[in-house]
Amino acid sequence: MTPPEQGAPNVGRRPYGPDVGEPPPFVDPRRGGSLVGLLGGMVFVGSYAPALGPVATAVAWTAGLAGVLLALVAHYVRPVRLGPLVRPSRVALATYLACVVAEVVLIAVGSAALADAGRTALRPALVATVVGLHFLPFAWAFRERMFHLLGGAVAGLGLAGLLLGAAGVRRAAEVAAVLSGLVMIALVLRYARGGFAPASPSTP
Repeated sequence: MTPPEQGAPNVGRRPYGPDVGEPPPFVDPRRGGSLVGLLGGMVFVGSYAPALGPVATAVAWTAGLAGVLLALVAHYVRPVRLGPLVRPSRVALATYLACVVAEVVLIAVGSAALADAGRTALRPALVATVVGLHFLPFAWAFRERMFHLLGGAVAGLGLAGLLLGAAGVRRAAEVAAVLSGLVMIALVLRYARGGFAPASPSTP
């Protein structure tokens, strides 16, 4: 008599969703929240790429839309495991709201300061810097390590654009903002494909 194949009880189980302790993909708030990042990335591209000329605009739009499409497929058509959902506490949600409010205030105050200094051309890089910084507390609030990389990368690009623009490099602020948008989309795509999922528990 042939012994049952090891792991047979797992046959038919999906590697994502309720079978591995996650919500179904279409109601998973992490997947839905990722759509905000994809939209934000395309807002950066759509808002600031035209200043870089038609060729750069076409390249940026093509790359951005391709990334968005691949991320949507990874999230909802061919989903993979993201890891068990950890419900944020009330303090974490309050932190999230405070960061969003702080983001709006800092962009408004910073934009006014740039206008007073006659450096409004640097605003795209300012926006990228503030958006990146506001992501960093999300890593704690939602226990998602992806936000460390996302926030650091976007804030770093924005700060580089501010410094280079202040030093006289033309279009540095717009380049930084467009790159920030594409990085946001790329990291959301990596997240959607399970690139930040915790290691699966080993099967005894």
